Amino acid sequence: MKYIEIKEGLSIRVDEIEAIGLGDNDLTSMVYTHHNAYKSTFPYNVLLELLMAKTHEEEESSDRQKRQFNIMKEMGNFAGR
Repeated sequence: MKYIEIKEGLSIRVDEIEAIGLGDNDLTSMVYTHHNAYKSTFPYNVLLELLMAKTHEEEESSDRQKRQFNIMKEMGNFAGR
């Protein structure tokens, strides 16, 4: 599970976020989950970039793991017999 701190003392699970909206002013945003709406101290664009970066990191990690697994499959598993 990945969490993101949307304001001091409040972190939410990234996979629970359903939408991000503009806040009351240019310095805040709203984060919507299935059950609640939270006011964030991040501007809308900054929060969106942070979430996109986390998603991109997860995709890269997943791709790297798949490549490593495929290499291991191709090498086989020689146990010395």
